[in-house]
Amino acid sequence: MKICIFYYDGFCEFEVVLSALIFRDNHFTVALENRVYISEEKQKYLPDKTIDELNPDEIDLFIIPGGNPKYLYTNLKLKNFINELNKRNKFVAGICAGTYLMARYGLLKGKRCTGDSSGLQENKEYIDLFKDAVITKEDVVVDGNIVTSTGQAFIEFTFELCKLMGIYENNDEALMDYRWFKNIKQ
Repeated sequence: MKICIFYYDGFCEFEVVLSALIFRDNHFTVALENRVYISEEKQKYLPDKTIDELNPDEIDLFIIPGGNPKYLYTNLKLKNFINELNKRNKFVAGICAGTYLMARYGLLKGKRCTGDSSGLQENKEYIDLFKDAVITKEDVVVDGNIVTSTGQAFIEFTFELCKLMGIYENNDEALMDYRWFKNIKQ
């Protein structure tokens, strides 16, 4: 299993750090260039690989964090790569503003989805990106190979990805981990 977490300047690290932790033995990071990327939280990250080094067939899940990806809307290299993953029915997951990039690239056309920090709002400037999507009020939405999440549901997002990737042997094992991260007493 190969999980890929995408870095870009201004990405929101807290939304994907739990995924990185749980998938630590099966994930790598990628960006458009081999250089340091500065997260929204002002942390510095160096990707393991660049998009040019990737083979879509070797990726099972591609995770797009939130932040401010607007400057990537017209990046054809990234758009073509992500659309190729989608065409090959690989899982593509976006959280918070990561869903904006997915919508801009056409991945959410006709798909159920959510996004933004606490849900997509009809009065926000970004809403036109989602005109071809089916917006729901759910925290995490899986529609085929497409996964979208609100930023506030980063724990639920990670555990949905874990289910899709078969990380846990059964629901009890997953529930035990989930309760620990959410600080829910048994």
